[in-house]
Amino acid sequence: MKETADVLIVGGGVIGCSLARELAGRGVRVTLLERGELGEEASTAAAGLLSPQAECEAPGPFFDLALESRNLYSGWACALEAETGIEVGYHKAGTLRCSFGEPEDERLFTSLLWQRAAGLPVERLGRAEVEEHLEGRLSPEVREALFFPEDAIVHNGWLMRALRRAIEIRGARVLTGRRALSFRLENGACRGVETDAGPLEAGAVVDAAGAWAGFDSALPFAVPVEPVRGQIVELRSKDAPLPEVVQSRQVYLVPRPDGTLLAGATVEHAGFEKQVTAEAVAALTSAALRLVPSLKEASFSRAWAGLRPGTPDGLPLLGPCEVPGLFFAAGHFRNGILLAPVTALLLADLLTGARCPGLAPFSPKRFEQARATGRARENSSPGVFS
Repeated sequence: MKETADVLIVGGGVIGCSLARELAGRGVRVTLLERGELGEEASTAAAGLLSPQAECEAPGPFFDLALESRNLYSGWACALEAETGIEVGYHKAGTLRCSFGEPEDERLFTSLLWQRAAGLPVERLGRAEVEEHLEGRLSPEVREALFFPEDAIVHNGWLMRALRRAIEIRGARVLTGRRALSFRLENGACRGVETDAGPLEAGAVVDAAGAWAGFDSALPFAVPVEPVRGQIVELRSKDAPLPEVVQSRQVYLVPRPDGTLLAGATVEHAGFEKQVTAEAVAALTSAALRLVPSLKEASFSRAWAGLRPGTPDGLPLLGPCEVPGLFFAAGHFRNGILLAPVTALLLADLLTGARCPGLAPFSPKRFEQARATGRARENSSPGVFS
């Protein structure tokens, strides 16, 4: 029997689950398809950073999108907790971005300070102020720091637990342990997916499959998403928890409610190999000790790896593609947790008939258009024997 839905979402990570919750809350019949278990890939492997200011070196559409999502987070998290009774660990901790006085640090600081001119909250702290900020726990190598007080954190594992419960409460249909094999195309339009347990039909399909977004190689265009491995080390210290996220160019340190500290994260193009490596553990631990020397007394708790969905230009794929009925909410790279609220709202608006002109910079069509432009230039350029 063919199974139908208004919207079929392929991928049960934080993006797919957030969208399923939003659509189901609007009365849309949703089916969520996940090859494993909900949120068990990059979403639970992340560190839960909500820090667009500390990460963004220039203004632009992506920064605006990330800032909008961070600003949505407090209300979104409160609504999730009220709906499910599950805490998500949202906390406006702030981010302290530290400099060792090296040329690369100076360049980064200069690139981040555009935000002050734009009226965004950012404080530049000298050595004495840094000492006061963290009560002398930072390395004496730290020369100065930028503090972003509006940046926040969330416990991504708790967040996924709440999203799973919210989807259940709102009545979305969830199919786990079921693999999407290909999209069902009829007369050039997408009308569902073929799975390893039979076909699923839907009025619209959203590819939110993370690093696996390019699972259907038979599409008339390539889906430019590839896995990018990130490794994280978890430490347990007897010291008081850090009051905020602390970063250098080599590492970020994220305090967790259970007293652990996350040190992350690598960026590795290693295909679908998800193993933890000794080299990464050593590098992250060394960078953490350089930044906060007292962590030499911390105990090693564990380490893990996840596969982020990367794109050639580092921007997500959001919206419709050249195949009618097929939409993308993929390629969020290191920002899936951060961008979940705004992605859910914008895609739900789009799927229920609203116009979303702000999605144009993230259109999946941009790569095909770029390729077509390149081909046209190649065909029109004079040959060497002309």
